[in-house]
Amino acid sequence: MNYIKKTDAYDIYIEPSRKTIVIRQKWKYIWSVASGLPNWSYLEKKAWHQKADNVIWLQWGSHFVFWALVHDENNSNVSLHKKEFNLEFDIQWVTTDQHWTANVKKIGASEDFGSKVNPSDKKIYLAHTDVKRRIVSNINQNTVKHEFGHTIAVNDEYGKLNGNYYDPIYVNDTKALMNVGNELRARYIRDIKIKVNKMIPGVTFATFLDK
Repeated sequence: MNYIKKTDAYDIYIEPSRKTIVIRQKWKYIWSVASGLPNWSYLEKKAWHQKADNVIWLQWGSHFVFWALVHDENNSNVSLHKKEFNLEFDIQWVTTDQHWTANVKKIGASEDFGSKVNPSDKKIYLAHTDVKRRIVSNINQNTVKHEFGHTIAVNDEYGKLNGNYYDPIYVNDTKALMNVGNELRARYIRDIKIKVNKMIPGVTFATFLDK
């Protein structure tokens, strides 16, 4: 028996037979181009989506483990007790019923683009180059995998940037993905853990980061 929870930001699938928890997001794309650049072809769109999905999966998938705890020995779900579940992530390209609208823009080589996520209206703004590694000043990461973190309710952690202040608690953790680095942290799945722990009566999950 699988367990499913749908939210406005993603859907959660607990699959005991595969010992997997899947976070599935549906993205509806809006494709745009800077002046003077050719329009997106279907093959370019498909390739970009596949690359983005792969970058996110490689960064986020199979690194977090959920350990099931059943609190009543008479619980019908006792077979889940002390089982380990891998956390996986999947981005689906949809045309309706999306969680997020992803605005992806082809930009020129010298164009400065401010990639961001607006959680309040469920919109993502990305440049076509955001699936590639970016090395600018002290930033060395793929932008798309950083911005994905915002879609699962993780705040920026890099402190002061361009005059704006974000979460100051982890400002010195510069190797962290939601700062300016590439490393995951256990704190990044707090929102997911809260939701997962409400899905199966009498069952909660401890979590840890398996690097």
